[in-house]
Amino acid sequence: MPIQAPVRVVPVSTDSGMRQAISHRAATGETSRRMKDSAASAKRFRFRDFEVDLQTGDLRKQGFRVKLQEKPLQILCLLLERAGEIVTREELSQRFWPSATFVDARHNLNTCLNRLRQVLGDNANEPELIRTIPRQGYRFVARVTEVAGDVETPAATEHAPFGIPVESVNPPLPPKRSAWVFPRRLRIVLACAALLAATLSGLPYFRRLDHSARAKYGDHKGTILITPFQNLSGDPNQDYLSDGLTDEMITRLGEVSPQHLNVIARSTAMQYKNTRKTIEEIAREEHVDYILEGSFLRQDNQVRITAQLFTGRDHGSLWTGAYERDARNLFAIEREVADRIAESLSIELLAPVEHSATAKRPVSPEAYDAYLKGLFELNKTTPADLERSVVYFELASKKDPNFAPAYAALAYSYDLAAGWTYLSPSEAYPRAKAAAQMALKMDDTLADSQLANAQVLHEYDWDWSGAERVYLRALALNPSSVLGHKLYAEFLTHAGRYQEALAEIRKAQQLDPASLVMNASVCFVYMHARQYDNAVKECKKELELDAQFIPAHYWLADSHLFTRRFEEAEAELKRALDLSGNASYFLTALAMTYGLEGKKEEAKRILGELKLRAGKTYVSPFGLADVYIGLGDKEQALAMLTQAVREHSADLVFLASAPEFDALHEDPRFKALEARIGFPDSAMRVESASKMASPQ
Repeated sequence: MPIQAPVRVVPVSTDSGMRQAISHRAATGETSRRMKDSAASAKRFRFRDFEVDLQTGDLRKQGFRVKLQEKPLQILCLLLERAGEIVTREELSQRFWPSATFVDARHNLNTCLNRLRQVLGDNANEPELIRTIPRQGYRFVARVTEVAGDVETPAATEHAPFGIPVESVNPPLPPKRSAWVFPRRLRIVLACAALLAATLSGLPYFRRLDHSARAKYGDHKGTILITPFQNLSGDPNQDYLSDGLTDEMITRLGEVSPQHLNVIARSTAMQYKNTRKTIEEIAREEHVDYILEGSFLRQDNQVRITAQLFTGRDHGSLWTGAYERDARNLFAIEREVADRIAESLSIELLAPVEHSATAKRPVSPEAYDAYLKGLFELNKTTPADLERSVVYFELASKKDPNFAPAYAALAYSYDLAAGWTYLSPSEAYPRAKAAAQMALKMDDTLADSQLANAQVLHEYDWDWSGAERVYLRALALNPSSVLGHKLYAEFLTHAGRYQEALAEIRKAQQLDPASLVMNASVCFVYMHARQYDNAVKECKKELELDAQFIPAHYWLADSHLFTRRFEEAEAELKRALDLSGNASYFLTALAMTYGLEGKKEEAKRILGELKLRAGKTYVSPFGLADVYIGLGDKEQALAMLTQAVREHSADLVFLASAPEFDALHEDPRFKALEARIGFPDSAMRVESASKMASPQ
């Protein structure tokens, strides 16, 4: 489906209407406090080389009349009357569009302000006249004077923090030379030509500019945070659209300029859902360079989406977009917004950006809707939610057999189901592999397609060199992929490359600092590297944030277990069992703990329960091998591991690094199992604690 043009503002009336409106306000006394206190004959405002006549409604620059539509001129007059003060969006919307919907009024206001800034030559990124106050409104910040006859008096003065007038800190700049308003594309071309000419001629100014830009961006990627899209419909059943659009925007922006832009990931972004925090507060908390906020309103077959891009350093607005489309065309809107933001950031980053590779192909609306619902369920992570995500992703792939993201997400869901033993390997892995191959076939430039393939190569095919090559390919396509860094860190852990694994999971932490999964994965790496004290510290930090986070309880239990703190290990595993609904995955670990602790009867009782369960649902032989290790029965442990290899159990990637099997490493049968899985040489060596980095 072709991309439609953005919503247009309702046509405005002529300048004569503006003059009548202002004359009426003057006649009825509708003027500001400062206007009342000044001379009665004050009819004009001056700023820089502009002058506005309230009597006639004329805007002039250096004496020449400048054409400006009615609404932007009305807004300018109000801002001038209250120069130095914040004029809220609500006040502007209510005054100029009282009968419009919230979305229409906001769009109209943004359009008018963009037009006003264009005519005044003001840059929204580095405003010298009209400054956006995030989540509040706008303020006219330049020096303004009221003119009565030939007499000028100050109209308002902006104050910096601590009450110091701005002029005393930053004196007003001299008036700019008269500027011709070029079309935007022509301005960009001329700017690039000027930079090229300056580079060739070696002008000192542009050498300084280039040095400044390199100092700012050369060794530092810009970082952007997408706050969750606000659901304006009032219908909580549409929250999946909010979360899905946010997820997809994070993914798309991660692909537009991978060498110059980092995108903060989902878990951190979602903590700002329905937040009352300002752009300034969010930028300060997350240390980001840019923030994108947006909203959507879906009614029947129509959807309206607005998005605004702010800079983190001064909280000014870089770009605003509003779109009204058929509700079935969400995929096209999301790609269009991502490309528009990429265009806005291209000059900021002084680097080229890439538009979405898959944006050219239309996507079935039903497929995209099912895909967003699948993402919504997948992020809940419980077995029932994971099952629903599989249903939605399969539906999406049927509605649009060429939609690569649906296949990639489906493959990941099946991999998760195998990893947590919700499904048997024979049920999950062949389906994961088929979905991953379809994702690659549909779009091999999509990072998620490459990740799906890498995970199958790693966990199912045991192709270690091939998996690493594809993981690196995925991260090259999207270095902001938190999932990519996490999966690669797990691969490196299984391969015994703990130092590299720690560095990789730290990258994921930086991109998603609020993610419990990413932070607890540090504990996972330390635990397998036998850095148990560090592992305990990391897991406890996560449990202080969320006492119900199951993986942290599990990895903390393992860290206690292998330092023979059995009571602590028991307590953590029982908590994991309670939270997981008595899942077999954690029950096998508790049985092993009882056995190693000397509580053999307790361990045998659980072993009997697990064998009964195995007749009704899947119980991993790898987990049963753990139980036999606890009971001191190495022969049965090896027998279970052999069966696990035949079944292709997901846990086998842990075989070389799992501490419980350290005593089996010299057994030829164990070495034969390792050889079947094809572990690299690095996995056969357990790095010493002295070689691991200390926690950061």
